[in-house]
Formats: sequence, structure tokens, C-alpha cells
Amino acid sequence: MNIKMLSITTVLLSSLVVSGAGSAFAVSQGEPIKIGKLKIVEHVYENPVEYDFTNALTKSDSSKIAPLGNDMTGKVYEQSKKDLYKSKSYEADIENDSNENDTFSRKVTRKTFLTGKIGAEAETKVNWRIIEGKVGISAEVSFGEEDTVETTHSWVIPKRTVTTVEYGSKAVKTTGNLVEYFQGRVVDSNYVNVKYSYKEYSSKKSKDL
Repeated sequence: MNIKMLSITTVLLSSLVVSGAGSAFAVSQGEPIKIGKLKIVEHVYENPVEYDFTNALTKSDSSKIAPLGNDMTGKVYEQSKKDLYKSKSYEADIENDSNENDTFSRKVTRKTFLTGKIGAEAETKVNWRIIEGKVGISAEVSFGEEDTVETTHSWVIPKRTVTTVEYGSKAVKTTGNLVEYFQGRVVDSNYVNVKYSYKEYSSKKSKDL
């Protein structure tokens, strides 16, 4: 089998599924597409699916007092929740009933985002720097922004398997309070509830036929 030719054809047909739906994130679940020895059913999500939440809060993350001035004056982020999760934009079930491994290539899109509540708008830049520093994970975009990123991704599909592939964004959700201290006393507190993407992910899981 000519794997290179199959990969190119797969990209073209997959692109048509997205274009025909009228949106990069239009929901699509068509009839199986047969390309070479591969049978493919695709799912493209208009609203990415958030799942696989994992509690990543550590003792230091939730500590009440972070570094302040010598007189215990300053603003800190006291984090009460930190979940890592996946924001899935694309999924496909691929059946390879041949006796050879094959390659599936797909033009895929994902959303990058940074949204939520972080206190007074005038202090957005300072507040976000404090929050991001406490969470310890850098965002892909600036606060209040989102974008759509397009790339071509390839997966090797093992012989005699049904393989599920995914593509999307890894993300984090954090809640807590931005607390301002003056000489050890709380003088202001603002609730924080933020979620943001920090990098792409792809995965595959195979089951024998």
C-alpha cells in the first residue's frame, strides 16, 4: 500500500468534512469514509468537549500566605482549586482491517483560550501575572482572548485494530481569591475563577479486531 498517497487523500477528504459543515468547529458525525483499507468515522465539535479533569492542587498551591514584603504587605493569590483537563475538538474512530500498519493524516483545529474572573479590570495585567505565577502554568494567549489554531496531524494506525484518535487543547481551571494584605491584615479580596489552554494534545487508543 502507498502510505504517502493515502495520507494525502485522507487530509483532503477530512478537510471537506469540515468545510461542508460551514464552520471549523461545526459538529460532524457522518457515515464511515472508506479510504484504502481504512474505515473512518469523524467527530468535529463546535463546542470542544471538556473532560478528564484531574486535581493538581498541591500543599504549596493552597498555602494562605505567599511571598510578601517584609512588613507582610502585598497582593497574593490564594488558590483553592487547580484542575488539569482536556478540551477535545476532534475525534475519529478508524478501523484498519489489513495486515499492515497504516497512516492517517488530518487537518485539525483547536481553540486556545483564557477566560474568567480575576478582579478589577484596571488591574487585569498585574492580577493575571500573580495568578499565573501561582498556578505555575503559562497560558497560550492573553487574558480575555481566544483563537483557533489549525495544523495537520498524523497518527499511525496499527494493523487489525479499531483506533480512536483525539486532538485538542490541554487546559487548566483554577479558583481561589486574590487577597491584598497591609501589615498582615486583609484589606481587599477578589474571587478568581479562570480556565485557560496551555498546549496542544493528541492521543490514540487501539483495540484489536
